[in-house]
Amino acid sequence: MIIFLDTNTLNFLCNPNNLLEAKECEAWFHAHYSKGVTFYSSDICDYEIRRGLFASSLRSNKTSDGLSILNLRRTDGYIIFLSVTNEVLDIAAELWARSSVASKNNKDAKNIDVDIIISSHCQILKEDRPGQRIVVATTNIKDLSTYCEAANWQDIKL
Repeated sequence: MIIFLDTNTLNFLCNPNNLLEAKECEAWFHAHYSKGVTFYSSDICDYEIRRGLFASSLRSNKTSDGLSILNLRRTDGYIIFLSVTNEVLDIAAELWARSSVASKNNKDAKNIDVDIIISSHCQILKEDRPGQRIVVATTNIKDLSTYCEAANWQDIKL
């Protein structure tokens, strides 16, 4: 099984505040990893988290521990971060256009770009790893499930 971490789920794993949901997500992550699940995320998810952490640091005049945790997540080998390549963007552009023409966008079109880029990554993973179940761990099922398999991270079981 491959689990693709959406921004909101990855953010729980980079949360230095020890919130209950962050602790539960960390336990869920390690339980799945120990059973052989491969985790992916995207550089676009890193960007979304990083920009929020930088903004928070600027507002509070303090360096965010979350940045250190995110940097560690990028290098510790538990999560594979995929680059936003021309291939990913080509697929995303086609998905966006098909969705727009079919009027499937349930949000303003400019707000679904990250979801569509994540979905493009998932399509490429499906092509590269036929037969593997690939599911996006998210709290945003409504938008992502239009383009790929998505579930609340708590609901993804082995």
